[in-house]
Amino acid sequence: MRKFYNIKPWYFYSLILFSLSPAYGQTIQEITFTGGQPLNQYQPSIIVPVLTEAFKRNKIRFKAVHNPSLRSLMYSSTGDLDGELHRVYDFHKVSGNKYPDLIRIESELLSIWLAVFSTKVIKFDTWDDLKDYTVAYSRGRKNLEKILPQYLSPENIVAANNDIHAFKILSEGLVDLVVSENRLGENLLAGQQQFVNIKKIYKLHPTRIYSYMHKKHQLLAHKIAATLEQMKQDGSFEKIVEAVNNAFK
Repeated sequence: MRKFYNIKPWYFYSLILFSLSPAYGQTIQEITFTGGQPLNQYQPSIIVPVLTEAFKRNKIRFKAVHNPSLRSLMYSSTGDLDGELHRVYDFHKVSGNKYPDLIRIESELLSIWLAVFSTKVIKFDTWDDLKDYTVAYSRGRKNLEKILPQYLSPENIVAANNDIHAFKILSEGLVDLVVSENRLGENLLAGQQQFVNIKKIYKLHPTRIYSYMHKKHQLLAHKIAATLEQMKQDGSFEKIVEAVNNAFK
């Protein structure tokens, strides 16, 4: 006579999750993220050690590489690399949902402030004050690609290759303003004599920064988010941030 066993519903759910996992049949040993900023700049200097620890707690080696911003998105969104180091919280909205295969790791990594820089004395209170100027920004910044066209005509917007290039053309008088990250801009001005004529004229609103993973790692992304929250609870997250902040003083 055939026997029927009482199998719990969670067992079937576990089987489904296991079969959908990208690690099904194998163990993920290493993950590589890419980012649009050099790894020695402020954002990646915080995010890389934070993610290194989070993945280590899940027994996975973490690697980070730098690529120009749009190339970085190409590698991460196609799954050639596993994730994107730093993008804004509403990345899909500001990018027009062009990268649906990237999913947000649901734990905020830091908040950054945008700032306006110039060689001139310019009054700035709102974005509307930019309309009479030529403004440069680092290519691939999806939030600025969304914001600037709302206030500037296309001929007044210059997409520079990177932040250093943006500050270089500002220093040479080819544009009136640069919009960049506050901390990053301050570090560039302090570290390069060629930018001695540039000053910060206004600090804008903060922007929440998250990492993203390719959807093939959806389950792992949830685990890493939970691990990051654990790190915030046990104090290890703050220790990493504090050490980086001290190094950038």
